[in-house]
Parts: sequence; structure tokens; C-alpha cells
Amino acid sequence: MTDLKKKILWQCRRGLWELDQILLPFVENDFEHLNKEDQLLFQKLLQYEDIELFDIFVNKIDPIDNEFRDLTVLIIDKHMKNQNGF
Repeated sequence: MTDLKKKILWQCRRGLWELDQILLPFVENDFEHLNKEDQLLFQKLLQYEDIELFDIFVNKIDPIDNEFRDLTVLIIDKHMKNQNGF
């Protein structure tokens, strides 16, 4: 495991269980498959407050900044596939 991935996993440990259930598996399984630009975008996304991330990933409210839209859709899709056993 790379140092970057370890750092990102640590940053994904949030105060809300629901976010841990979405973000940690994404990083474990998919982060390294993102291109460098999207990896940087993911790191930037982690700077959001927990409640903002909760709204994006659980309440499915579009992020304020449109640059995150495609990435958040990807993360939600991966989470839904994991939940359904795909």
C-alpha cells in the first residue's frame, strides 16, 4: 500500500459511520484506478465537512462545486454496486 493511499484512508475515517461505509471501500478498491487529476480531486473533496459529505453521499444532494459532480456520482455508483453484491 502506498503512503498516499494510507494517508487518504486515514482522511476518510470520518465522524459519521455512513461516510466510513462509503468512502473507505472506495479508497480500498478504486482510488488507485483513478487518474492523477481525479485522485487530487478526491483529496480536495475530503476537505469538505462531514455534514456536507453526508448530504452529497447519503442525501444525494449535488455538491456545491460542480467539479466534484462526476467523481461523487462514481463513488455513489461504486457504493451501490458493493451494497448489491456486484
